[in-house]
This record gives sequence, C-alpha cells and structure tokens, in this order.
Amino acid sequence: MAKKNQEEKHLNAKQKAYEQKQAKQGEKIVKWIIGVLILLAIFYIGWVYWMMGV
Repeated sequence: MAKKNQEEKHLNAKQKAYEQKQAKQGEKIVKWIIGVLILLAIFYIGWVYWMMGV
C-alpha cells in the first residue's frame, strides 16, 4: 500500500511539472500570436494608406 502511494506522489509531481511546462509554452505562443496580429494590422494600415494615395 505504501509503495502505491509513493508511485502516485511521483506521478503527481511529474504531472505538475509537465503542466507548468505546458503553461509556460502556452503563454509564449499566445504572445507570439498577438505580436504577429499587431504586426499584420500595422502592415494593413500602411497598405490601405498606400492604396488610397494618402
């Protein structure tokens, strides 16, 4: 019984570490996506001004 509890604790620690790793990667990806969207918006505004001849 004690061995089973130790295995569960080990798995929980691994799962928590993996969850933290995934959270960090997720935040990084979200920041990249937002950055790319902002950059595309800036390019679009520039293209619209250029097309309008302003």
